[in-house]
Amino acid sequence: MESFEGEFMMKWLILIALSQGNPFTIDHKPFDTEDKCVEYVSDLNNAQELAMEVIAEVGFNNPVTGVYCITEQERKTYETIQKL
Repeated sequence: MESFEGEFMMKWLILIALSQGNPFTIDHKPFDTEDKCVEYVSDLNNAQELAMEVIAEVGFNNPVTGVYCITEQERKTYETIQKL
């Protein structure tokens, strides 16, 4: 987390949920606010880029069940739970 005038700034990431297997985050495209992340994933102009991210990560045969915006901390919490 970065500090901005004494406040911590959270980074928001895109989480892709799949019908099979574990969800994954797109870490190389963080957002400064939840609104910016939601705006990006809601814009149909970005659908092709998101589809390419999914195909690169899991291939063609694993349908997406959801696209979410989460904080880096939420991702770390989820990863810790997965390791249990």
